Amino acid sequence: MSAGIALELYTLREQASQDFVGMLREVAATGYDAVEFAGYGGLPAQELRLIIDDLGLRAISSHVGYKRFQEEPERVIDELQILGCNYAVVPGLPQDLRNPESVPALSESFNRWGEACRAADLRFGYHNHGWELEPMAGSTMLELLAKNTDPNLVDLQLDVFWALSAGADPIPIIQSLSGRIPTLHAKEMSLESREKDTTIGDGVTDWAGVMAAAREAGTEWYIVEQEDDSANAYRDIRRSLANLRHLLEDGAV
Repeated sequence: MSAGIALELYTLREQASQDFVGMLREVAATGYDAVEFAGYGGLPAQELRLIIDDLGLRAISSHVGYKRFQEEPERVIDELQILGCNYAVVPGLPQDLRNPESVPALSESFNRWGEACRAADLRFGYHNHGWELEPMAGSTMLELLAKNTDPNLVDLQLDVFWALSAGADPIPIIQSLSGRIPTLHAKEMSLESREKDTTIGDGVTDWAGVMAAAREAGTEWYIVEQEDDSANAYRDIRRSLANLRHLLEDGAV
């Protein structure tokens, strides 16, 4: 069975700030039927669930800030359950925790939150940026977190663009995280610059290789994200969806 395709709504953060419900309506109109939240537009979870149900959208996941998970994990999990999510993902760390000395405490927190999520039929994970793949204490922060957390409780949501931006090959990383990477951020690196992303299939990524590795690793969802070129964001997410579907239909996975 092919993996599903969802949209990370951080892609449309500017549009969401102007009209959150209108943004969701446009997402549904472009052909996506699944999303990953990055904030709820100030709407209560119950109200938001009614809206996405009416639009035919499924919330598979949500990015929830580290500090919010730390301060109110029960409320976070309750919201995710109301929205119908399968995955809870911390999308980064505060600056003061980005070091090897923080790994034991971080790992303990991640394991604890992972246990709470598992009890609620959710999977807990962590999403990387570029710094987690830079050399650190003879390893990388991503490797240290993977090694020191329980693989049954803590997933790693690899961002393909950030791996490439850090000078890393995402394919062996995916292979090393087999069984722990149910969702993958499908973000394309531009041909122009390592600092820019673009629409899926229009950049440098070896998607056939990435998808083959992801299939073997048990990836269930490709989550489209694009941070640049927000003026044409709706056009771009439509093209990324079409191109990603084409890759899937071509038998890349």
